Amino acid sequence: MPDRDAEGRYLGGRNTIELPIAGQGAPPGQRTRRPYGATKERQMTIGRRTALLMGAGAALGLARPAFAQGGNVVAYTAFSDSVTALAPGFKARSGADIQVVAAGSGELVRRVVAERARPLADAIVSVGGESIDANPGVFARYTPREDAAILPALKVSPNYIPFSVTLPTVVAVNTRLVPEAEIPMTWAALADPKWKGKIAFAGADRSGSALQQLMQILYNFGEEEGWRLFERMLENFVITGSSGAVPRGVAQGEYAIGLTLEDFAQRFIQGGAPVRIVYPREGITMAADAMALVAGGPNPDGGRALLDYIVSAEAQKLIVERFNRRPIRNDVAPPAGAVAPADLPIKNIPVEWSNANQRNILNRYLRLVRR
Repeated sequence: MPDRDAEGRYLGGRNTIELPIAGQGAPPGQRTRRPYGATKERQMTIGRRTALLMGAGAALGLARPAFAQGGNVVAYTAFSDSVTALAPGFKARSGADIQVVAAGSGELVRRVVAERARPLADAIVSVGGESIDANPGVFARYTPREDAAILPALKVSPNYIPFSVTLPTVVAVNTRLVPEAEIPMTWAALADPKWKGKIAFAGADRSGSALQQLMQILYNFGEEEGWRLFERMLENFVITGSSGAVPRGVAQGEYAIGLTLEDFAQRFIQGGAPVRIVYPREGITMAADAMALVAGGPNPDGGRALLDYIVSAEAQKLIVERFNRRPIRNDVAPPAGAVAPADLPIKNIPVEWSNANQRNILNRYLRLVRR
């Protein structure tokens, strides 16, 4: 079964495609790192019943791949390891295989929008909910069978279903590169010029978690002060183009610091990497990433069955045990050693604020990195 190695690298597996990186350059003076194992495009692993999505027509969703047929379920996801790990249990219940198409949240939602006339995906899984809220017309609302078991606090939008609970706005620090006394404990500390070229950031246009990190800073400090602070941080950032490359780079000593998700960093810690997780004092988000049914997908019944399975206690236990994510259900225990919510500086971003501001925030971010 596809998995990560001891350092957390994705080992790949059949039935998985990683979409090519769009041709966006890094800001002047900043490096853009490619994910592990990538050349000019992200590494692709093709399995049985999987068509190679290449060429201009396929990139725009004009050609239907072979794997959309035969009763299988096509899942777009920003967290391919988890969906691949869930595949055996889902097949045991439904008899269907999952064909995984992997990329960042922003890329995947843009792909669904581009394919709206002839959708290729049945479901989108583990992406930023704000991306779905910004494009509700290409998704179909669905209430899973075990909806009553989902924690009420996580039901923040009618447009999507919680996938798992994560803390997407934490900081990973390589303790071999950063002395204990110098570890930044606040968001503001990341703007110190001494960190220039030493902080990894996935890029808010490529990663749903990176967009949440940017919005967290703006919400914590207010937009005017927040943008001034973020612009100073940006001078220190290396934009990786991939959320997975951030904790991996910190663990391997390529970067001293990285803005990342709690569970991503925790997996490297469990693998023995010299990484510490910091929960910035000004505030972090504790929320669920999202999944939704694609409107007009080729196998809507299969898409609904997949979402039902992910909500189940069986699937949530697997996500906790394999990936250190916190569950969406109150009858599934959290990861061992997880910091209790009462001990965290939680400052969740209101959905209304996020939905009202994210498009303008993303546009302003793009102007910043392209100037």
